[in-house]
Amino acid sequence: MYEIGHYRQKQFSDGKVLLTNDYGKYIILNKEDFNNFQKHEIKKELLQELTEKGFILQKENDNLVDMYRQKNSNLFRSTSLHIIVPTLRCNLGCVYCHAKSKATDTQGYDMDKKTADKVVDFIFQTPSNSFDIEFQGGEPLLNFDTIKYITHLAKEKNTSDKIVKVSVVTNLSLMDEEKLDFIIKNKINICTSLDGPEFIHDKNRPFSGASSHKLVTGWIQKIKKDYNYHVDALMVTTKSSLPYPKEIIDEYIKYGFSKIQIKPLTRLNKAKSNWDEIGYSPVEFLDFFKKSMDYIIELNMNGVKMVESLSYYILSKVLTDKASFFLDLQSPCGAAIGQLAYDYDGSIYTCDEGRCFDIFKLGNVFENTHKQVLSSDKTCSMIAFSINDNFICDNCAYKNYCGLCPVVNYSQTGNLVTNVAQSDRCKIFKGIFDYLFEQLKNPEVKKIFQNWVKE
Repeated sequence: MYEIGHYRQKQFSDGKVLLTNDYGKYIILNKEDFNNFQKHEIKKELLQELTEKGFILQKENDNLVDMYRQKNSNLFRSTSLHIIVPTLRCNLGCVYCHAKSKATDTQGYDMDKKTADKVVDFIFQTPSNSFDIEFQGGEPLLNFDTIKYITHLAKEKNTSDKIVKVSVVTNLSLMDEEKLDFIIKNKINICTSLDGPEFIHDKNRPFSGASSHKLVTGWIQKIKKDYNYHVDALMVTTKSSLPYPKEIIDEYIKYGFSKIQIKPLTRLNKAKSNWDEIGYSPVEFLDFFKKSMDYIIELNMNGVKMVESLSYYILSKVLTDKASFFLDLQSPCGAAIGQLAYDYDGSIYTCDEGRCFDIFKLGNVFENTHKQVLSSDKTCSMIAFSINDNFICDNCAYKNYCGLCPVVNYSQTGNLVTNVAQSDRCKIFKGIFDYLFEQLKNPEVKKIFQNWVKE
């Protein structure tokens, strides 16, 4: 005798039904098998799979608690990503910038050594045995002395053999041999932006007096070929991107990248004020995303390795027993417990995007300890606002693979509690989930996806 466990469902247009559960498992049943499942008349060959995945409760699947804990192991980790802003100054005028960047000649927006000392002291109060320090901005290379200082200081502070990785997110326009030599010697990861071919990139990321595309691609090639050093790149989708999914992906292949993230705009700061010129509807973005993915799948079928990063993070949650530490798709999200952001003046925020609003400020390194910040009522409230245990999400088949973003909710509505289903973010993620689960019904595509998550 058996019982049917808790599950969520979604019916596809072909009549097949997707079942998911809180253990992160899924199964796609045809209409007959689903009806038999509901009537407790399951075929013997299907019963074992449903039992192993926790849809059927029997004595032999007594490992479900361990399975749940493993899928949600992010809940048992402390803050692992620490974003430091060496400066708010920036030399580009990106049309979608969310960082409240200042002009390069503006005074008073650089992190000094006293603040850097306090930030590093604060970071090393985390109980985590491993964490990442990531420099963002502004353009962090405008205050490279602070990057060097913090990098050396972190090594000096690391007396207990913590695993500390350092990254810099830069537009590369200010890179030179001296900076690159320091970065390589200290094994600092480099991440830059590449929005596609020159006519798209330069429109999205204008640079006074020069092509930002030529600068970034020149340094990408130099770093990869001359120094044999790895570079990551990110793209942001604007209205200018929508007609060119193939061209954007081909640009990434041209410069030796084997992954790309088809990233939607986040309606914050400049992106919000420029929305009429650069924005789009969820339907328009999803059309672009699907065309991009169709082309990526075609490339993989023809032996060209290319991975879409957002899909990879989702598929890792769907196809493996491991937890995903992609902070945007966790419940609760990564706010405070997954990442913290430290502004140039030592102000502490829930996350990088949280720097946009004072409501997401949790303290200051001159005034608060790590324990005080993480255990404060405000931090606990922010974490609670990012949990998708609500009526709307609980009826969605994708709940266990998804997460909320309080910053996006606040930016769009002025409230931390919103009707999630009406948000552009929810509509976009639902559309992406729909696409990926439809593709998983194709054995050839499923094999490609399985290879992605194995690697």
